[in-house]
Amino acid sequence: MAALLRYCEQFAKQMLSDAGEFHPFGAFINSSGELEALGGYLGTEFPSGGELYTLLEGALASMVHERKARAYALAANVNMPAQVSSIFTDGVRVHIEAPGYSRLVYTPYRLLSYRAIRKFLAVVPTVEYAEPIAVDVPNKVFAAAEG
Repeated sequence: MAALLRYCEQFAKQMLSDAGEFHPFGAFINSSGELEALGGYLGTEFPSGGELYTLLEGALASMVHERKARAYALAANVNMPAQVSSIFTDGVRVHIEAPGYSRLVYTPYRLLSYRAIRKFLAVVPTVEYAEPIAVDVPNKVFAAAEG
């Protein structure tokens, strides 16, 4: 689970630093116990984040049903929900799920206004992050596969 979270958080942070945004993506632990990246394509350069997330979640549900995935993580760029009381309005949300385990990990962030000078000074940060916030949620994909 830690490897899935680490992979998704690091890739999301890299994309935020480079581009200021990212499309939903994921990773899973395959039947051999190895981590594999997961992305999707909807035929357009700027897909709807919700549609892409749904596509990835459906692909993972099939993989879990076919026993090709032992666990997974899906990352999305979200507005922070009010109930988590974040200091920033934007966040990286990673949903990690395995049999008997399901958690959303939010990492709140804000883009900094140093982007214009970053091309001259590569060490200038472009994103500020707050502490991650974890929220337990019911299993979704694994609950459907088991039921």
